[in-house]
This record gives sequence, C-alpha cells and structure tokens, in this order.
Amino acid sequence: MAEKIRRCVIIGASPQGNDEFIRHMILENDFVICADGGLDIALKADIIPDILIGDFDSMPEKRLKQCENIRTVVLPVEKDDTDTVFCIRYGIEQGYQNFLLLGVTGGRFDHTYANLHLLKYLSKRNCQGMIADEHTQIFYTESQFVLKNEKGKTVSILPFGCESATVSLSGFKYEAEHLIMCADFPIGTSNIVTSDNGKIVVHQGGVLIIVNAII
Repeated sequence: MAEKIRRCVIIGASPQGNDEFIRHMILENDFVICADGGLDIALKADIIPDILIGDFDSMPEKRLKQCENIRTVVLPVEKDDTDTVFCIRYGIEQGYQNFLLLGVTGGRFDHTYANLHLLKYLSKRNCQGMIADEHTQIFYTESQFVLKNEKGKTVSILPFGCESATVSLSGFKYEAEHLIMCADFPIGTSNIVTSDNGKIVVHQGGVLIIVNAII
C-alpha cells in the first residue's frame, strides 16, 4: 500500500473557528502547527499541536503555562510577516508540500483576505494549499485543477492577483473554452459541478476556486 502524503496543518486564531469541524479535519499523521491564538481552537478540539509559533502579544499568562510541554517558536511583535506566514515558511522548511489552513477565515476581513494570498504564496513554491471552514473549501491554481467527487456542489471560480484569467471549464453546468474572466466582472460566481471530475484549466493568470457547503 502506498504511503500517504503527509500534510502540514496550520490552525489560525479566527474567532469563528469551529472546534468540532477542526477535529473532523485533522488526520492521524498530520503535522500540526498552531499560529499564536490558534492554540485555543486546537485545545478546544482536543488537538495538541506539534509546534506553536507566534509573538503571543495577546495570549494570557494562564494559556502560556499550558504550552510548557509544546515546542514553541517566539516571534518578535513588530515584524513584516504575519504569524501564519511564518508557520507556512516553517512547514516548507520541514519539507511539506501539502498544506491545510484552518481557522483563517471569518473575524477581521483584512485577515481573511490576506490569508487568501497565502494560497498563491504556496502555489509559487510548488506546494498545494487549501483553506477550509465548515462551509467552504478554497484553492488557488495557475495551471489546472480537478474537483473530484464534488458533483452537485456550488463553485465560484474567480481571477485572483491578476487583471484577468483565461479559463476553460468542463464537467460544470456552465462550461467554457478559453473564457476571459476579468477582475472587475465576477462572471465565475456560483457555477455547479455536474460530473465526478470538474476540470478547471487556467491558460493565463490565476484563479481562486471556492467550493461551498462541503459538509
């Protein structure tokens, strides 16, 4: 039997983090990193992270004492990168290429939007990334992507980090061949997967793939 590809899971500090959902998403052989306050979400889900990374500027002393037996990397409070970026960099340094980001949506919109850029950051480093919460899965690609066994799901495919993206779609209600999607007109909103393999091919630019209602 082929060995499963190990995955790096990063748990952020979103105030809307659902501990039951996060417990459901963590696999036995995942390498789990908590970004600062993401520790609270992990502990509520009965998950002990492999490492804790953050500046801990807002973590209460009582919570810090709970971390005494967890490997910890303390970052400076004033820095250019967010705690989550440091977590991703650490995961890449450890050799991981498959990343799942939890607890990084909801709460402050600017944080959520900034975290979407991390999917592109991972893609540029030949890594696969997914952001997930109890309602949504989000991916990024500049090449091609196949949605397997997602028949009936509502999917939005939108240009990201570019003025436009040229995209072909097959296995969707609204199929397309070299469709130019402009950033100022969200034509890719609310498509529906109609086959067991919804295929997205990006000929130019890059897109976010947002899959709704995963559970």
